[in-house]
Amino acid sequence: MNSTLTTRIKLHNMLSLSQIFWRFRLAIYLYWAMSAAFLGYWTLYFQDQRAISESNIGLMMSVYTLSALIGQNVFGYLSDKLTSLRIPVAIAAGLLVIVLGSFPLVDSLRWVYPCMAVVGFLQQPIGPMLDSWTLKHLGHHHQQPLFGRIRGFGSLGWASTALMTAYLVEFVSWNMMFIVAQVAAILLCLTSLIIPDAIESQPEATSPTSSAVVPRLTIIRAIKYLFGNGAYLYILIVIFFMYLGVQTTFNFQGLLIKDTGGGVRDLGWTFFVGVMAEIPAMFASVWLLSRMAPRKLMVISGCLYMLRYGLIIYFQTPGIIMATAILEGLAFGLLLTALRNYIFTVVDTHVQTSAMTVMDAVFLSFTVIVGGAVGGWLIEHYSAASMLVACMCSSGLALALLLAGGRVDRHHTTSTKNSELSGAVN
Repeated sequence: MNSTLTTRIKLHNMLSLSQIFWRFRLAIYLYWAMSAAFLGYWTLYFQDQRAISESNIGLMMSVYTLSALIGQNVFGYLSDKLTSLRIPVAIAAGLLVIVLGSFPLVDSLRWVYPCMAVVGFLQQPIGPMLDSWTLKHLGHHHQQPLFGRIRGFGSLGWASTALMTAYLVEFVSWNMMFIVAQVAAILLCLTSLIIPDAIESQPEATSPTSSAVVPRLTIIRAIKYLFGNGAYLYILIVIFFMYLGVQTTFNFQGLLIKDTGGGVRDLGWTFFVGVMAEIPAMFASVWLLSRMAPRKLMVISGCLYMLRYGLIIYFQTPGIIMATAILEGLAFGLLLTALRNYIFTVVDTHVQTSAMTVMDAVFLSFTVIVGGAVGGWLIEHYSAASMLVACMCSSGLALALLLAGGRVDRHHTTSTKNSELSGAVN
């Protein structure tokens, strides 16, 4: 009876490939649209409309990032613990509607900081949860390499919404950035409610020992497993050094353009060109991943990043920075899809969402904290070009690790994961 019920539940939650494509394309588009409307313009908003100093804005960035680190790990653990991604995504998106709407009403600077912390805690975890959710559904059809065809709509969401928000801010008011973000958050919450969780098949508890096959997950056991997994720890270190350079360049891109004689318009088009280049890369990754290992695709990505650094250092013009944004977009699109697929081949299913959120905490948050401090110091005491050289060295180290490291196959992971998780239970 229990086995029949489990089978029915699993079939009920099994989406067709067509349903997976359109539902998750919409959800991921809305998430990145929400992110673009707020994250793309909040620094200018606080500087121009609220007269907040650059130092306080930098502190807000740190508060947002530190809170995001906490949120990514908390939501990753909760989604694995609850075996649900639908509920955490809907809750986070729903709460963001309220928090984003509070910014125009907040007058005191001391209240802006906690608001930024809450946004970081809620907003950043949604991305990896949506990616994990997508891959779990694709996994039922053994089609994880198709992830790029879905994730590409996130880049489209950022690019289109960033431009739309810019015009709305210019011709209506700055409050439009919050309204656009809220509308996208509301639609994301509603969309997530119509997507079922991907139910993992569970073994029948026919004997007293069979229940030990699926251990009770706690946050300590999840972290212990992840950091005891050599393949996962290896790629975590690689991505840290790769994105220490990438994130530092991205966050200081405005200063780089200004240092070479460019302006705000050049910066806007640089972001747009870079993001639009991600889309064909993510679609191409589907074909590439069917023909090469994810680690090799990451090597290609690293080479593209290194090429961009070299061209900017050599030419040092706004036009080159804008043109080479194409290389960054291609590199990001290839790296993200390869990284997601790599994690799903070396990490146990019980902790895959935790693995995603920890990874995103490293390459989207922790690298910003370290790179922001080091990059700002290099620009202040030396030059923007010296910061680029340091970024090139950091990404070069990551590329060397990728070239030197052997690919860990699924058999190795399968042979070790059950003993590690079972040992954690005992």
